[in-house]
Amino acid sequence: MKLPSVSGQYRPDPDERRKLAEQLKKDRLIQRLLKQKEIPEAEILKSTYVFKRYRQDIEACLSCESLSDCRQKRRGFHPGLSYDGILKETLEACRYRQTLDQKTAHLRNYLVCDLSEEFQTISFDEIDLSRESRDYVASVVALSDLCYEEKGAYIYGNMGTGKTYLAACAANYVTRSGKKAAFVHSPAFFDRVNATMFSGEYRVETERCRFADLLVIDDIGAEAVNERGRMVLLSILDARMQNHKMTWFTSNADFEMLRGHLRHTSKGDDSAAADRIIERIRALATPVYLSGDDRRHLY
Repeated sequence: MKLPSVSGQYRPDPDERRKLAEQLKKDRLIQRLLKQKEIPEAEILKSTYVFKRYRQDIEACLSCESLSDCRQKRRGFHPGLSYDGILKETLEACRYRQTLDQKTAHLRNYLVCDLSEEFQTISFDEIDLSRESRDYVASVVALSDLCYEEKGAYIYGNMGTGKTYLAACAANYVTRSGKKAAFVHSPAFFDRVNATMFSGEYRVETERCRFADLLVIDDIGAEAVNERGRMVLLSILDARMQNHKMTWFTSNADFEMLRGHLRHTSKGDDSAAADRIIERIRALATPVYLSGDDRRHLY
């Protein structure tokens, strides 16, 4: 639809204004807007150039097929009009933005979130088990059952078998249920602890990890071990064990391998400290072995 341009200095005569208003009244997008927002048609003549501006700005949305195609100034939002006796210009989320917001609404329930963007919306329901081995299917079913029963899990196995993926499914399930979760990548988490140890900032995050409805410690055993990190981990696990909080872990190591990893620091071996941590992990989580080859290309 081609409409006459109006410069800042130009003032159209009444006949030109009426002509433009008649064009707008016949436009299908304007007709739909009037019906949806219950705007009286008479408003077109009163606010002709407001409607003209809306019609020109919405043009960029007509051929849009995804958020990545968005040509508006603010991605996912387009101009709109509302009416409550007075016509007002608004900014509205488009259908693609609304769909994304619905899919990601649960992310507000993450107290800590080290999840990559690709894992933030996945779920157990999306997993295709039709071509999987019997052992792998049994492990996935066992883990989904533990999740639905609000029980802990220690998922271990080779690199790339889908441990983080399944733990993310559990965390998304919990947050979609309206409960709070913390999902921490162990190496990154302990780097943050060490970096803020003297300022004390780490206490906020560790407190969230202690009392979230679900805590996932992803890739435990890959972090650099030191005495302070072990103390923080032990305090988190103690609080969760005492308060019967659902706790999940993923690791490339079984319990014995993890014990060996936790023993060693730059100050030497400490078997007792490692044993205390393993004892609490055993109390919190059922071990589930995840077999198979590297599956990361599937995700």
